[in-house]
Amino acid sequence: MTNKKLPLIFLLAVILSFAISPSAAFAVSDEELFNELLDKLIDVSLALSLLQQQINDLINSSQPLHQLALGAYLKDLFESNEIILDKDDFLEQTENPYLSFAKILNLIPSSYKVDKRITQREVDQISEQFLLLKDRLLLDGLYGKVDMHEHYRSGGDIEKFLKAAGSLGISKIVFVPTGLGPDNKGYIFHQSFLIRYIKKLYPEKIIAFCTIDEADPKAAEVFEDCLKNGGQGLKLLGGHPSFYDEPFNSENMYKVYQKAAEYQVPILLHGSIINVPETKNQLHQVYSDFPEVTFIHAHYCSAIFRGINLDQCAEFLDKYPNVYVDLSMGGGIKRYHRYFREDLAKVKDFILTYQDRILFGSDIILDRATYKDFDFIYDRIQCDLDLHQKKEYTCPYGEKDVLHQGFDLDRDILKKLYFENPKKAFNF
Repeated sequence: MTNKKLPLIFLLAVILSFAISPSAAFAVSDEELFNELLDKLIDVSLALSLLQQQINDLINSSQPLHQLALGAYLKDLFESNEIILDKDDFLEQTENPYLSFAKILNLIPSSYKVDKRITQREVDQISEQFLLLKDRLLLDGLYGKVDMHEHYRSGGDIEKFLKAAGSLGISKIVFVPTGLGPDNKGYIFHQSFLIRYIKKLYPEKIIAFCTIDEADPKAAEVFEDCLKNGGQGLKLLGGHPSFYDEPFNSENMYKVYQKAAEYQVPILLHGSIINVPETKNQLHQVYSDFPEVTFIHAHYCSAIFRGINLDQCAEFLDKYPNVYVDLSMGGGIKRYHRYFREDLAKVKDFILTYQDRILFGSDIILDRATYKDFDFIYDRIQCDLDLHQKKEYTCPYGEKDVLHQGFDLDRDILKKLYFENPKKAFNF
C-alpha cells in the first residue's frame, strides 16, 4: 500500500554503487571496513522504510473511518467486480478468503485482521491498487502458491515482483542472492541486502536463502553468519558451467552441509549432471552422507544446454528420499520447450511418478534491468504456470507464435506442486 522507495533514493544510489564496484565507491580495499559500511547503510535504509510505514499509519489514523470494517469492505470490493472467492480456492487454510486474497495481492499488510477499522484514505489506496491489477488476476482457484526458485540482486524492484506474482496467486517466494561468475562475485552485497532489508520488510512473503563462494575456506562460517541474520536456506551454484571448480564432496563443502544439518535448512543446488558429468558421483555421495538435509536439485537436474536426462534425475529420487527436484527453466525456456516437443509424455510421466517430490519456480533474476517490469515478471511466471496447468498455451519468450503443449496436470497434483511439497521441504 505504501511506496517504501521514495525516502531512500539517495541512500540506495550509494548502496548500489557498492554492487558495481565497492572499491571505486569508497576507495577502500579493506573487506572488514566495506562490510561495516554496508551494514550501516542497510540499517539506515531499513530504519527509514519502517519510519515511512509508521508515518503512513499515523496519517491514516487521523482520517475519517470508513463505514465498513476491512473484511466486509474487501468482500464488497471483490464481489462488486465479479470475483467470488471460497475457502476451498486457497491452498492454505483460511478463515476469510477475501482478506487472504488481498494479502496475496499485496493490497494490505500481512498483519491486518478482518475486523480492523480502516479509514477512507486506506479504502482509496486499496481500491486504486486493486483496479490496476483487476484485469491481470489469474482466477484459477489455486491461491497461495509457493514459488521455490527466484534470484535477487540489489536494486531489483521487489514491490513489482510481489504485485506480479500475487496477481498469479503466489503468496510466498524463495529468493536466492546471486553474484557473478566465476566465483559469485558481489554475493555478499546482494545477500546482505536481501536478508537484512528486503526480508524484514516482507517477512510473510519472502523466504530468503543464503549463498557462498564454494571455494572459500570460510564458506561454512559465512553461511552460518547468514543463517543467524535470518537466512532460511542455501543456494549453491556449483555444477553450473560458468561457476566454480569446487567439488560438491570436498572437505570444505562438507563443513557447509554440516551447518545446514545443524540449522535444519534446505539446500537448493544447480548441479547439472549433464553439463558437468563428474557432479553425478559427487552428489550421490553427498545425498547419501547427509540424509537429514533436504536437497532441492534445480532445473530437472539439468541446465538444458545439452538436454535433460530424466533417468539420471529419477535415479537420485529413487535412492534418496531427502531429494526434491524443481521445474524451473530460467533463461533457457526456449531450449526446454524444444525438448518438451520431443517427448512431452516422458516429462509428464516423470512429474506424475514423483509428484510428491516436485517443486515449482521460474528462476527469474530480479535486478536493476529496466525491462524487468511488472509485465515481464507476470508473463514469464505465467509461462511456467500455463505449462503445468493447461493442455495448450502460448509463451512470449523465445517462440511467441508457437502453440505449446502443456502438462495439463490435475488439481490434486498442482496442489502438491504449488504448496504441499514446499510445505514438506520447509517443514512450515
